[in-house]
Amino acid sequence: MLAEPYRGNDDAHEMAVAFLGKPWTTVAVQELFRHREMLFTLTPAAYVAYLPAYLIACLSTEDPLDTYGADLREYLLDTLIIAEGASQERSTTTEARLAALTAAQRTVAVEVVKHLMLRWSMPRAKEVLDALDHEG
Repeated sequence: MLAEPYRGNDDAHEMAVAFLGKPWTTVAVQELFRHREMLFTLTPAAYVAYLPAYLIACLSTEDPLDTYGADLREYLLDTLIIAEGASQERSTTTEARLAALTAAQRTVAVEVVKHLMLRWSMPRAKEVLDALDHEG
């Protein structure tokens, strides 16, 4: 469930234990929020399995005072792009996760990111869209 470079990370392990064996539809938004910072540590297969939960959680509220949404959106965007200055392991694992997305999954991710850009005026979303268009 965890990409090789992150298997010894305690926080990543805690997320793996929390998600392991649970269908994405059963993971509560509070649990997604709790582990948002570790989303990038998932293997491609685990990322593909739990990405829908994060995408839906990012869309689940339009309330600007929502406790979870803003952070979930930011951390999700960070997993959809190889950030400038990222470590070699982070770049490699991000590339592998993105390559594992099917065309349909990529399309859904792009549509959610477009919504984030338009609804929340997120500059990072535009950057992610440009990167996804370039890779796709």
